[in-house]
Amino acid sequence: MNKVRLTFLFLLFVVAVRVKSQESMMPSVSYLMLDKLIDTAKKNYPKMKRYANMIDVARYDVQKSKLAWFDALTLSYVYNPATLATTANPTVLQGYQTGIYVNVGQILEKAPGVRVAKKQLEIAKNDFDEYNLNIEDAVKERYFLFIELLTLLNLRTKSSEDAEAAQKQLKYKFEKGEETYDNYSKSIILTLLSMQNKIDAEGKLLRAKSSLEELIGQKLENIK
Repeated sequence: MNKVRLTFLFLLFVVAVRVKSQESMMPSVSYLMLDKLIDTAKKNYPKMKRYANMIDVARYDVQKSKLAWFDALTLSYVYNPATLATTANPTVLQGYQTGIYVNVGQILEKAPGVRVAKKQLEIAKNDFDEYNLNIEDAVKERYFLFIELLTLLNLRTKSSEDAEAAQKQLKYKFEKGEETYDNYSKSIILTLLSMQNKIDAEGKLLRAKSSLEELIGQKLENIK
């Protein structure tokens, strides 16, 4: 029984030692790549374009509200031909006369509209700045999760390979009668568990990759 236990513990120890050097994700983090991902997301993510368009619309409304001041002005002209001037109906001014009439009521009515339009522009800019920060945070979170799961997959891949190699050695010894069936069976179970963990890590990594690509609007492999 002690031999069985020691052999199995040794198998676990071999697997653990082989992956120890890869236990940190920090060497895989590239802040240069992260900056590229953030810039790409800001250019491609539809909601970023939406907030940028809202600023353009708000700017147009400000210009439109300013031009609305001219609605309060009325330009008119009168033509007095020289032939109409008589002694009974003298006309001091002859020819074309123009005049501008100002509707004070409309001016008072348009003034609040300009202020409201400027406030709407300010709100649109604030919304854009806020979402700009949100998209940065979202890309960082998904990128770090991707690197974490990539590191985990590398660990589990090495663990699976080592478990398979150790299992082959035990199989060889078992076939020669140098190892017990119990140890050989446990090595098979350990190999299957390692393979299952690897597949689970692969699935999580693919989902994390897809989630990150949703933000940047293109395949991760295309970012150079």
